[in-house]
Amino acid sequence: MKLQRLLLISIVANLVCLAGLYWVLSDRKEAAGPSQATQTNAPAASGQALGQAAPVERVVREVEPFHWSQIEAADYQTYVENLRRIGCPEETIRDLVKQDLDKAYDQRKADILNKAPARNDFWKTGHPNKLSQPSGTTRSQMAQLDQEKNQVLGDLFGRDGVAAINRPTPLARARSQAKSGYAMDFIPEETKAELNNLEQEFGSELLRKMAQGASDAQDMAEIRQLRQDRDQSIATILTPEQKMEYDLRKSPTAANMRLQMEGFDPSESEFRDIFSSRKAFDDEYGTVPGSTISQADAEVRQLAEREMNEQIRSSLGDDRYQDYMRQTDYDYKSIHKITERQGLGENISAQVYEMKGSAEELAREIRMNNGLSIEERQMQLGQIQNATARGIESMLGGQGAASLQNQAGGRNWFNNLGRVNPLPIVKPTFQVITSGGGGGP
Repeated sequence: MKLQRLLLISIVANLVCLAGLYWVLSDRKEAAGPSQATQTNAPAASGQALGQAAPVERVVREVEPFHWSQIEAADYQTYVENLRRIGCPEETIRDLVKQDLDKAYDQRKADILNKAPARNDFWKTGHPNKLSQPSGTTRSQMAQLDQEKNQVLGDLFGRDGVAAINRPTPLARARSQAKSGYAMDFIPEETKAELNNLEQEFGSELLRKMAQGASDAQDMAEIRQLRQDRDQSIATILTPEQKMEYDLRKSPTAANMRLQMEGFDPSESEFRDIFSSRKAFDDEYGTVPGSTISQADAEVRQLAEREMNEQIRSSLGDDRYQDYMRQTDYDYKSIHKITERQGLGENISAQVYEMKGSAEELAREIRMNNGLSIEERQMQLGQIQNATARGIESMLGGQGAASLQNQAGGRNWFNNLGRVNPLPIVKPTFQVITSGGGGGP
């Protein structure tokens, strides 16, 4: 019995010990959890056991806020380099610089215009567009600023970069296409942008030269050289076939032809044939509005013009050539305008025009006849002039004949009939300046 009591007491004591041991171990395990987690995040001890996971290091750094002053610079070259250094897209860099330059140069242009003296000569007459223009000196100064700005852009971004800057937007291209109606799909887009930049430079330089007053022989030579330089520059960008197609759409010669040949309605092949002859003539003998040439130069030009017309006659045939000559001749247009006002038919315009041509041919033969004295030439030329005047009056009536002879075109050729040494006449032409403005090619 005593032995049984001792055994029971021993069992109870062991249970109590086991319960106590379990409680102690559980308490230590809970306490060890945060400590181990802290050790995991702590740097590894020099004696770290193999296989133990490497601790994770957490570093918090303060970043200085970005400010635009970190990019701005005293010169554009450094400014561009700073933008490239922070990874700014090249297109965005060009836009930022172009916008900044436009603002700066627009202000300089405004300063020039503000310094120009105000006009007080309200009594001066002339075309409103011409009267409203700044002086030639002012326009020349502003054109010079455009050249200077383009030079800055060229130095910063090179030829390709400037071409990208001047590349028209999709909307501008669509507007240009809608306005001109001439497809340029034979030229790649990158090349169009380069051509647009070239045309802008040419237009700016041409305007600068034309703004320096009436053009004399030296000015004409410089403008002719400028046009040749433009053509040569385009020839380095395009293939011969592409350049021909480009010139048929964009050259001043083609633009003038479209204006002058209204009423002639040429076919595509006729337009191309005429263009070939006229482009060669314009390149060599083209004139500028407001320019004057000597009598000797006028005679050379007239001879070259006759040769050009013979080439056109050969390609068109006699009938179409006569129609072409009437519809493109300034004198015929002047005659036709008067016959319309008089209520006469187009056949009367053709008869007067034919009479004019016959009289001029007779006058030319008399002037070239060295067997006649000056007095005899003068007398015979006077007879031709009087006979022509009577013929015109019989067809147009007294009022129509007076209108023709008082008109600038009619007065010039009619008075020249009676002169031994006729005055040089350069007929008006529609000179289209290619500026690259608008939407580009």
